[in-house]
Amino acid sequence: MPRSREPFEARIDGFTHDGRGVTRVDGKVWFIEGALPGEKVVVRPIRGKRNYSLGVAEAILESSASRVTPHCTAFGVCGGCALQHLDYPKQLGFKKSNVVENLEGAGVSVTEEILELQAKPWSYRRRARLGARLVPKKGGVLVGFRERNKSYITPLSSCPVIHPSVDRVLVKIQELISQLSIPDRIPQIEVAVGENGTALVFRHLSPLTEDDRSKLKNFGAQEQLLIYTQEKGPETAAPLNPDATPELFYTLKAFDLEISFSVTHFIQVNGAINELIVELAADWLAPDKDSQVLDLFCGLGNFSLALARRAGRVLGVEGDTSLVEKAKENAAANEVANAEFQARDLFSDAVSDWDPGTFSHVLVDPPRSGAIEALKTICTKVVPDALAYVSCNPATLARDAAYLTGPGGYQLTKLAVADMFPHTTHVESAALFIRSA
Repeated sequence: MPRSREPFEARIDGFTHDGRGVTRVDGKVWFIEGALPGEKVVVRPIRGKRNYSLGVAEAILESSASRVTPHCTAFGVCGGCALQHLDYPKQLGFKKSNVVENLEGAGVSVTEEILELQAKPWSYRRRARLGARLVPKKGGVLVGFRERNKSYITPLSSCPVIHPSVDRVLVKIQELISQLSIPDRIPQIEVAVGENGTALVFRHLSPLTEDDRSKLKNFGAQEQLLIYTQEKGPETAAPLNPDATPELFYTLKAFDLEISFSVTHFIQVNGAINELIVELAADWLAPDKDSQVLDLFCGLGNFSLALARRAGRVLGVEGDTSLVEKAKENAAANEVANAEFQARDLFSDAVSDWDPGTFSHVLVDPPRSGAIEALKTICTKVVPDALAYVSCNPATLARDAAYLTGPGGYQLTKLAVADMFPHTTHVESAALFIRSA
């Protein structure tokens, strides 16, 4: 057994779901940051637990054929990416394996070929939350993502995965905050990129002076950015220059839709992948003018409005009332008359008493916690012919799929893995379930 904190050599024989190499030393499992399967590395221990220990690959003695040089000099420290050292095509293979292992571990067999959805793997992030912190010992204000497994900020002068409109001003944002009267009271900057502009939302824990507001406004004008301030919760986000601040939007070209959103609303991080998933779900469900479609966790109407272009009627249900109102506005703006929206808590015990009505098709796009309670209601009261499930967590997809293919009475017929977050271990997937005969 390696002595505490003393480096040792090890052969990596596995890979965790969060992108760490796995090895065993004297019967104990070690998870190694920065190591790939098949590699021989020098491990520097970080800390030990009763059942496992953590380490970092201090040197690569024998490298994997799948190892590549990371694009970003902050890789390994910054928590934004975990897989830049892995050849990009292998990243998607890793994510597919993650989905399959979770499904089969839950007793759901995968027999169909898995479809892969991918787009350009760089400069894709249209939503992000940058941390900011005044650290005089490190030269002043730091702006970037948090370090991996730590609360420290990784100062970034450039980021290859964030949208170019933000990447080009990362250093300027640090300089801007340094010039404000409260550089130690700006904890984060929210990034929201639409097809018609880029917004930066500056969260501030103390009031801004008029000079601060003037500096922020001038920065926005010089860099062609939309500047917002946020004093408290998301509802307090407000543009500094309301008369010259358009509402952001993205398009779903295949459906002739323009989806508007506020700077604090949830939208998918990767616009190109989002469009591919929406098209895939619509093709899988294949509704026609006689179809009645129920869209759970509908958000802004991302899937609902697209499906309404082909279906007879769509009902979108969402727990966030502000998203429901925005979905209604988007329906009106796009002249979609056959989609309606309602607010409902899809996680509470009361969902078991809800009777949604008659629907031939259902789409479910839940958060990481999944949709098990809502699915029980769907399978017992709605019983649609087809159900499309869009997932951002392989573990809860597997749990919910086990219910659908067991007591629910459905068969898994199609499966896709989409690379919504290239170079990270985040896995987005989609599955189609057809009611068993």
